[in-house]
Order: sequence, then structure tokens, then C-alpha cells
Amino acid sequence: MSENRCIYCNFKHPDNIGAEIYSGEYIPEEVMYGSEWSDGFEYAFLKQKNGYFFLVTLHSDNEFYSSDGDATAIKFCPMCGRNLMEEK
Repeated sequence: MSENRCIYCNFKHPDNIGAEIYSGEYIPEEVMYGSEWSDGFEYAFLKQKNGYFFLVTLHSDNEFYSSDGDATAIKFCPMCGRNLMEEK
């Protein structure tokens, strides 16, 4: 397990998220949530909130009209394996 923070789990940005997993770039949350969902966008990123860590996925709904999202609590970065709970 790596103790170094990768770009996905550094949480240095104002909205406490890491880089977007599919692109490897930092995309602000308001840009992701404001996407034109009829184009079939999908985003995945790690978020730190209130001392907990989540893998968040946003994607077009079944009708490509708006978005659906999921947040799964995690303890380790899925990209580098670092134990995120050591930051609590």
C-alpha cells in the first residue's frame, strides 16, 4: 500500500474532490453537475466529506434527460491503494 497521495485522492481542491477518474483531470463539481446529460456524460471521482470518503459516480439517466448518481463509502483509494482513513 502506498502512503503517497495520487491525483485521485489528494483532496486539495476547494470542493474536497480528487481528479476525475476517467479523464485524470480535476473537474469542479459544479461543472460535472451542470453537464448536458443528453450527451451521455459519465463521471467518477473520490470525495472527502465530514471525515468520510466516497467514490461518487454521475451518469445520464435511462432517458438521457438528467443525471443519476451513486456514492459508495470507501476506506482505500481504488487507484493507488492508500488507506484514506489514516487522514481522519
